[in-house]
Amino acid sequence: MRIKGLTTGIVVAALALGLLLLPGTAAAGDGPTATKSGTLVNYVSTGKLRIGKKITIFVVCAANCNVDTNTVVKGPGFKDNAQVTGSLSAGVPGGPFFKPNGPLLKAMKAQPGRFRVNSTVTATDPATGAIETISHSFRLKR
Repeated sequence: MRIKGLTTGIVVAALALGLLLLPGTAAAGDGPTATKSGTLVNYVSTGKLRIGKKITIFVVCAANCNVDTNTVVKGPGFKDNAQVTGSLSAGVPGGPFFKPNGPLLKAMKAQPGRFRVNSTVTATDPATGAIETISHSFRLKR
């Protein structure tokens, strides 16, 4: 099976559209607690990502910020890279997501340990000009 040929265009398109950064329902203070080092931007969780029709990497900013993300999906016979830019409100979780198509989703569910999602997030505070970069390699779970 040739996964790369079937999914590259779909994953790139989904990642390009993925950083819509839809605000979460949590307001500042009562939402999820952020982890991973950083004073301006943090990952909400650094645990394994659940495999589904939509896989989201949540980040949260301490202040209103502009976010540039680089997401790389790696697997057996498959590697895809996408860069997306958007803005986040202070304390509201959001971030890039991707929607794997049928063959890729099936392969991820069959062998979740062989896939990785590498994420690099660069946040810029427009008020102060502060720039911060964080990165993490996520594993997948069923």
